[in-house]
Amino acid sequence: MQSARATPEPGSAPVTPGAASALSPDRWIGRALRTLMPSAVRMIGAGFQFLSTVMVARALGDGPSAAFFFWSSVLMTSGPIASFGLEQVALRDVPRRERDDPGSVGGFVADLRGVALAISVLLGLVWTAYALARQSAPEGPRLWHFLPLVAQGAIALALVNGESLKALSKPTLGTVYGHVLPTGLFCAFVATGTYLAPQLGSPGVLALYTASFVVGAALARYAPGGAFRARFLSWPGPSELRRLLAEGLPICCVSLFGALSFIVPLAICEQTRPAAEIAHLTAAFRISLLFVVISVAIHSVFAPALSRSAEESAPLRPVMRVYGKAIAIALLTLALPLAVGMALPGPIMSIFGADFAEGAGHLRLLLLLQLLSLIMGPVPYLLLMTGHSRFLAKLGVLKLVISVGLSALLVPGIGPTGMIAAMGVAFLGEGVVGVAYAVAKMRALERRKEVSP
Repeated sequence: MQSARATPEPGSAPVTPGAASALSPDRWIGRALRTLMPSAVRMIGAGFQFLSTVMVARALGDGPSAAFFFWSSVLMTSGPIASFGLEQVALRDVPRRERDDPGSVGGFVADLRGVALAISVLLGLVWTAYALARQSAPEGPRLWHFLPLVAQGAIALALVNGESLKALSKPTLGTVYGHVLPTGLFCAFVATGTYLAPQLGSPGVLALYTASFVVGAALARYAPGGAFRARFLSWPGPSELRRLLAEGLPICCVSLFGALSFIVPLAICEQTRPAAEIAHLTAAFRISLLFVVISVAIHSVFAPALSRSAEESAPLRPVMRVYGKAIAIALLTLALPLAVGMALPGPIMSIFGADFAEGAGHLRLLLLLQLLSLIMGPVPYLLLMTGHSRFLAKLGVLKLVISVGLSALLVPGIGPTGMIAAMGVAFLGEGVVGVAYAVAKMRALERRKEVSP
């Protein structure tokens, strides 16, 4: 029995079922929901993280909880460095492997986990040595000193799991296993053990934090789809190992330089300005970070499509079409909240306390910078998915130099505003140069193919 077909009007182009469904409002709504769902789920993870932070602070107090907040911040910030950028390699290469040889995906991700775990152990040993060095001599080593070693490896595995699932066109599952599941487990552990928190102290809470990431990383083996159930960890052959290390190094450097581009200017600001200004600045950064989290979640949804489009014989138009969609969806989602934040920065900053309203100007500038960044688009994903990770690393060095150099010049005179301006010039400059470079390279590739026989 044949399906019914729409009869076109005379003189009009025939309407195929595929074209009709593409124009259907239901299909557009479905696409929008699939695109925004990872961001909504990512915000659930942020909610778990915030709630657990409040519970720990109230249970332990500001002094006893300081060690936990220090180590959890260090471990999470250094996660992309510990994974050696292999989660981004997964985001780029897994879609191609799924297309060409679906059976190889599980083994490839297992190789990525094995290499990431080995490298994270090296970084974890550094943090363990640092913890031991900070300990006073009479107390000697404690069991908790080795927790950073385990936690760093588990965080690296969670990153690889999350990005691999996103690459398999499962962005919501990727967000769940890469972030929401570990933070949700930790929130549950803290909630059930709150009455024990004063006895556990920061070391005990850090143990719960480590356990949440270990369990979360291990559960990814049973993620829907079965791609990871054959093997969880494996070690690649020599040639594949060299390739992964060569691919991951520039991405790791990007993460390192990106972290330093914020940490070093903040240190300059802290050394030259009053403590109150630093408190206002960091509070404003915490608010603006929420927009960064959502925009990254939206942009990561388009990364597999960027990777597949880059493989076409004439990649420029397909890649930039996907790139434009990423910009449009992010702007449609975040433009209004950003506008409200820029219009009412004082009341928003007052959430932290009446004195923090003095940081309203800092928040307005940060949100403006975030809006300009959204207009620029996901430049790192554009360069990574089109195979220009080395150039992205070079841009990271330039961004670090500009950010630190301008901060050293501006911060002593105009304070945190100078730091924000320095970071804005560095990050937006990276965006302009990155987009121009990617477009030029794709155009050059198309010209070479046109002239080749």
